[in-house]
Amino acid sequence: MKFREHIISLMFLLFFVFMLSYPMSSIDAAMRGIRLFADIIFPSLFPFFVLTALLPSIPWVNVFATFISPVTRKLFNVSGYGAIVFFSGSVSGFPTGAKMTADLLEKNKISIPDANRLICFTNGASPMFLIGAVAGGLMSQPTLGSTLFLCHLTGNIIIGIAAGKYIKGPSFHADLTEREPVDYLTLFREAISSSVRQLLTVGGLIVFFSVLIESCNQLLEEIYTGAHHAKINLVISGILELSNGAESAASASSTYIAAILILSMTSFSGLCIHMQILSFISHLPISYQSYFYSRLLHAVISPLIFVIYTYLFPLKTDSPAVKEVIAPVEYGITSAQVITLSLIILGILTFLMTYRIEKSRF
Repeated sequence: MKFREHIISLMFLLFFVFMLSYPMSSIDAAMRGIRLFADIIFPSLFPFFVLTALLPSIPWVNVFATFISPVTRKLFNVSGYGAIVFFSGSVSGFPTGAKMTADLLEKNKISIPDANRLICFTNGASPMFLIGAVAGGLMSQPTLGSTLFLCHLTGNIIIGIAAGKYIKGPSFHADLTEREPVDYLTLFREAISSSVRQLLTVGGLIVFFSVLIESCNQLLEEIYTGAHHAKINLVISGILELSNGAESAASASSTYIAAILILSMTSFSGLCIHMQILSFISHLPISYQSYFYSRLLHAVISPLIFVIYTYLFPLKTDSPAVKEVIAPVEYGITSAQVITLSLIILGILTFLMTYRIEKSRF
């Protein structure tokens, strides 16, 4: 047995011991996960899941894919279906982009290289989550939401452009000559059943990670107290599950720091979202590595875009009681530091691109 397998086995054993040691905490955490899934996740994602299952069989979608193909090929090096996936993933949020990419690949509408490129930039947070839940709900700064979403979306577009240039392979052209008869009643029934099965998997992961986070919180309370507990809990929550991480980050003393932390967590997505993505692509020849590295890069790029944007266009909080200016200069960050951060990111991108080119030569 490999060392990694020993570590994973030990983690599951400790998780099992926790559930036996704190049964009521485990049940409460599971109930919170079930309520989150039943009240928010299922109602918001189910219509999108059904729609994305139907879209590849609708003739008008083929027409639109052909029409928009020159733009998507130039920008992201993907077929016209990429525009539909990107739009759907950006509007409805995780994990719609991965589901739609998998559906299109299974129906031979896109190529494997197309799928590997799409998986990098079509899975992001929805505007409803960033503008409504995060900025309006957790941070009480609704006007900040649109800035957070635009920085998050711009980061994904940058990654999409990079993926289009450095993930090699052909794309498929939408073929309008194919006119197979479609039984829409059967197709709709299959879309309903497949969407329910997939969402149950998503719900199971949400419940599991809710209990896992609670176990980590209980363990931290036994070891750390005060500020140390809050900081470590912030890191662990952000890595494991997005909504818990965002809630912890929103309690930061500074709106500016909270926005940066939330953007970074949202861009990485959390391991719960990663497991959801894997549930859609694990049976297909789609590279999870491409997705993972793109999320790490996005976790750096989108906060950097926010820093640069607020340096150029300082924002103000909505609270009449606390007049805080949301800009890096208010926190001792100078223009030289902003430029340095930008150069570091450009250097990382250049290295990755060069490495990819050199690797493709051998």
